[in-house]
Amino acid sequence: MSYLDKFTGDWNSAQARHLLRRTTFGPPQGAVEHSVQIGLDGTLDTLFSAGNVPDPPLKYHPDGSGSNALDDPGAKQGETWVNADPFPNVNPPMLRNRIIRARSKSLYAWTILQMHKAGISIREKLILFWHNHFVITSVIPQREYIYHMLLRSHALGNFRQLTKDITIDTGMLLYLSGAENINAAPNENYSRELLELFTVGKGPLIGPGDYTNYTETDVIEIAKVLTGWRVPRVSDPDTLIASFDSRLHANGDKHLSKHFADAVIAENGENEYKDIIDVIFQQDACSRFIMRKLYRWFVHSDLTPEVEQHIIEPLAQQVRADEYDIAPALRMLLSSAHFFQSTACMIKNPLDLLLSATRALGTEPPKNGVQQEYEHAYDLYAMASELEQAMFNHPDVAGWKAYYQEPGLDRMWLNNLLLPKRHELCRAVVEGGTVTIDGDDYRIPAMVPVLELAAGIPGAADISALVTGLAERMFNYPISSTQLTALKDIVLQGLPDYEWADEYGAYLADPANDALRVPVENKLRSLLSVMMGMSEFQVM
Repeated sequence: MSYLDKFTGDWNSAQARHLLRRTTFGPPQGAVEHSVQIGLDGTLDTLFSAGNVPDPPLKYHPDGSGSNALDDPGAKQGETWVNADPFPNVNPPMLRNRIIRARSKSLYAWTILQMHKAGISIREKLILFWHNHFVITSVIPQREYIYHMLLRSHALGNFRQLTKDITIDTGMLLYLSGAENINAAPNENYSRELLELFTVGKGPLIGPGDYTNYTETDVIEIAKVLTGWRVPRVSDPDTLIASFDSRLHANGDKHLSKHFADAVIAENGENEYKDIIDVIFQQDACSRFIMRKLYRWFVHSDLTPEVEQHIIEPLAQQVRADEYDIAPALRMLLSSAHFFQSTACMIKNPLDLLLSATRALGTEPPKNGVQQEYEHAYDLYAMASELEQAMFNHPDVAGWKAYYQEPGLDRMWLNNLLLPKRHELCRAVVEGGTVTIDGDDYRIPAMVPVLELAAGIPGAADISALVTGLAERMFNYPISSTQLTALKDIVLQGLPDYEWADEYGAYLADPANDALRVPVENKLRSLLSVMMGMSEFQVM
């Protein structure tokens, strides 16, 4: 039996929830039920289907001069700013900085909203994967938006073409010094990361300046290939568009090492970067490198010799056969028996954790205006940042350490500082309260609609059915009898089971009565807070 043989077991809510947790953010109960209905193949078809291009992010701050207001010359409240002047001509400079910062916050909130609204689609999970693979940072929100949309357009597409396009993206040219790479002084920053982090990987040192998959000479020669690309000044109207200046390009042939079959990159001007990427992608190491990263992202951090032989190698062959379209190989992995045996073995990253605590339990962004909707989403962005997963602000070019730094890997999401903070923030989304994020106090409203959540649990007037129903939605495995007893007691406080049945039944008979509703709601929030603090909720 092959590791990649298709899963043939019973297709039920546990299997559907596992697949959707790994491929989407915080799958709600409705998505799980729909997945059960349409089966594994139908779920995969839906996950990998082409999605609509979302409307662009909006200015959400009110116009005017109030305490939370901000006038942006490029957009009114509820309008998009993405086509506005990237460097608004306003004074004083402090106001310009506020406008740019407000646009950035809008983009970050909008990104969270796309995760929430995605439905059964792997696209948002893959966009975040590519965001962590091709890292950039920028102070210009339009540059970040263009970069994001580039990742979005290629998320389910061709890895080689994405690599070509990202190479001349203005955000990447600025971040890794490509815009400073000229014939008189070739800059090796991007050429090194192109090999080490983006395509073939470094490998062990096997000789002077030889890293198994490339040499220092390759880094130098590829830097020459990439000379001549420029980014206009930020105040220039064309600052978002890269250009090629042949006068700054290193002319002549470039010679690569034996790792690239002694290839010669002939002089080809502004198309030379495409030629070198084509040569890089001819190396088998490239397909293995990307499949290892996808495996760690979707399945497990542990790349054992068996995984390398029976999973990575055949999937890498599939990727090469598909000319670096990644969807077929990824679908093969996600439909395999091996994938469905790999449960409760990944620590949730902060975004998975927070959307498991909100979206998966029925939380919806406010529908009473763009400001409320975006502020809700930005709260989640800020909380994920506090837990060291700040989108658009990675710690370094290699991305989040949980996906590459051995031996810790995903365990790095948990330490003596982060674990209590994870508990605190999950408690806040359930119960509400003030939390400190990056030195600022955030007032977090109670987000989880606990009464609606309980109403969706069959037989919720039975305290055992309520607790086990919640555990089924929140955890990977059924809880033990000891855990059931302890969780029931959070609600019962030593009283017999029928006390909850009476209390909940009285509330259902008169739900508008605050004297009946509030105690029930508070007990449900206390129960969920404790369940989110359990180790079972930290993994998926």
